[in-house]
Amino acid sequence: MKTNICINEKYSGLSDFIRALPQNFDHTGELIYSGRNEVRKVEINGKLLVIKYFKRMTVANRFIYAAFRKTKAQRAFEYADWLLKQGITTPENIAYVDCYMYGLLCKSYLITEFTDYQPVKELFNLPISDSEEGLKAFARFTFQLHQKGIFHHDYSVSNVLFSENNSQYDFSLIDNNRMKISEYSLRKGIKTLKRLAIPVECIGIVAAEYSRVSGINDVEMLNAMVLIRLFHQLKDTIKHWLKAPTIILRGRF
Repeated sequence: MKTNICINEKYSGLSDFIRALPQNFDHTGELIYSGRNEVRKVEINGKLLVIKYFKRMTVANRFIYAAFRKTKAQRAFEYADWLLKQGITTPENIAYVDCYMYGLLCKSYLITEFTDYQPVKELFNLPISDSEEGLKAFARFTFQLHQKGIFHHDYSVSNVLFSENNSQYDFSLIDNNRMKISEYSLRKGIKTLKRLAIPVECIGIVAAEYSRVSGINDVEMLNAMVLIRLFHQLKDTIKHWLKAPTIILRGRF
């Protein structure tokens, strides 16, 4: 098995642990998420780390990542470094590990620092009276990203984290492998909001504040946010409907 490892030089002391990760991952630390990917939290030398294992890949993607494209782990690692240089908060990278066998990517891991920031969905779940300033801060952060040409294409309430101290909000991006860096346009910015599953009453506050700082019409912004979300939900419903016959057939045979 061929292994490609990149380690942040600040964490060179963890190289033995990182090199052994493909063999030890299943028994390392505490499992904190299991789904399309697996995420584990582990303490090493008094430092809390998070390890993400990108486990679900089609055979086609295993070949593409081995032959043509950077892996998700490598892209997330490189984009996080770029975000920090732009003054955008994101957990500091420690390393990524990509393993190849028979010309295919077989395992891929990203190791970052642990962060105690909370998912922004917790902010959206609060009563408006307690969350309004936070929602406005989130809108300003979103515009700041777009203005810098940062378009996060998995911009969801789970992939944006936040911290609040004396009514001062800081936001952090995670799962950065699906990012694009390009010139600002409102259309590109709106498209990144399609995965934001937020309550209707919050959309108005976010749209109004984004409009204020960007100088666009607030009604147009509100309509765009609502329509892009509805269109995304419709696409998801159609995809689920198309998959349903396959699922039924698998259950019968």
